[in-house]
Amino acid sequence: MKFMPALRTTAVAAVLGVSSLANAATLVQNGSFEDTVLANGTFAIFDSLPGWTTTTGNGIEVRNNAVGAAQDGNNFVELDTRANSSMLQTISTVLGQVYELTFWYSPRINMPANTNGIEAWWGNTLLTTPAITGIGGTSNNWTSYTFSVVGTGSDVLKFSAVGTSDTFGGNIDNVSLSAVPLPGAALLFGSALLGFMGFSNRRKV
Repeated sequence: MKFMPALRTTAVAAVLGVSSLANAATLVQNGSFEDTVLANGTFAIFDSLPGWTTTTGNGIEVRNNAVGAAQDGNNFVELDTRANSSMLQTISTVLGQVYELTFWYSPRINMPANTNGIEAWWGNTLLTTPAITGIGGTSNNWTSYTFSVVGTGSDVLKFSAVGTSDTFGGNIDNVSLSAVPLPGAALLFGSALLGFMGFSNRRKV
C-alpha cells in the first residue's frame, strides 16, 4: 500500500498526456501566413516569414487576396516568385509520435498544370508523389491534403514549387500539424487504471 500514491500519480500523468495530445493545437507557426501585414489585393516577396525560411530560389511570395482569395484569413503563399522557390519550417516533435499534416492547395488562376506544381516534404521524405498540380480556373479552387507523419524530435516541413519556373505557380494556405491521439482502447485502459486507483484509495481510507 505504500507504493499506491506513486502509482496513482503515474497513471494520472499517462492519461493526462493522452488528453493533451488529443487537444493539442497545431504545431506549425504562422500556418496561414497571417503574421505578414499586406494591403488587400497586394503581394510582396520575402526572404523569410515568421516561422518560415527560404531554402532555394528567390523568396516567399505572400498574397493578400491578390489574384484569388485565401482559403483561411486573407493571406496565402505562392512559391514561384521570380523563379521556383522552396520554404521550410523546423518543428519540435515527440520521437515516435504520429502527427496529422494538413495543408490546402490551389492552382494559380488561369495557368496550366505544368506551372502549378507543389511538392511537400517531411524531412527527407517526399509526401506528394507525384507533385500536386492542377489547371487554374477563374478563381482559387482550394483542396485539402492530409498526410500521416512520424516525429523524430526535430523535423523539417518543406514546400517547393516545381514545374515551369516562370513566376506563376501553385498556392498554399492553412498548414497545420497536430498530434494523433492514441486509439480508444488506450484511453479506456487509462480510465480503467484511474478507476482502479480510486477504488484502492477508498479501501485504504
